[in-house]
Amino acid sequence: MSPLDAESHALAGEYVLGVLEAEESRVIERRLQDDVAMKAAVAEWREKFAELDAAASVATVSPALWTRIERAVAEQASPAAASAVDRPSIRLWDNLRFWRLSGLASAAACIVLAVGMASLPGRPAPQPVVIAVLEAQDSTPGAIVEAFADGHIRLVPLTDIPVPPGRALQVWTLWDRDRGPVPLGLLGSAHRAVLNVDGQPVPRPQQLYEITLEPETGSPTGRPTGPVLYKGFAAAPR
Repeated sequence: MSPLDAESHALAGEYVLGVLEAEESRVIERRLQDDVAMKAAVAEWREKFAELDAAASVATVSPALWTRIERAVAEQASPAAASAVDRPSIRLWDNLRFWRLSGLASAAACIVLAVGMASLPGRPAPQPVVIAVLEAQDSTPGAIVEAFADGHIRLVPLTDIPVPPGRALQVWTLWDRDRGPVPLGLLGSAHRAVLNVDGQPVPRPQQLYEITLEPETGSPTGRPTGPVLYKGFAAAPR
């Protein structure tokens, strides 16, 4: 198997990213039928971009944004703009191979930043101070609460929690009976959520967390009024 040249390898990466023109994509697809080196390069790029694919969500770009991009490109391509650039720079801007390689390098750098930041030396991922498993009255686990020292709470549902129309799920905590229950957040449905709570002491073991069913705008009294669906006491992770 003959190794691919740098430009063909970059093309394989652009093919995986889906940024090639239609004709270029068809050329790559024809090569994939019998070009073992191209198949290997495409497989390599797919593995490199796998984490990016898993983390990305679908987003719609507004027509107004495309209009601004087109306008900016036109301005950069105008004779006045070109005359302000020295000749070596113009040759570099016109070098297709340069842009392919630098574009793929930037994409790879984005993956490293987005996926690997937590593992960088000196930048450990924050760990929860306490964790609570919230259970129903029949001891069925319904959600996990992770509480962090900076005040934010991460809620991870473990089951579907039906929410009738006009109602909502409200998350509470209790660390002092004299202070009473404190609301942490309101959810229209059971889903993963990060709740930012200010002015609370650092979470501690045996702190109570619970989810109640309340009016869709939240408890009118600032205290739980609906049925307690799930509750649990926090413990420090080992």
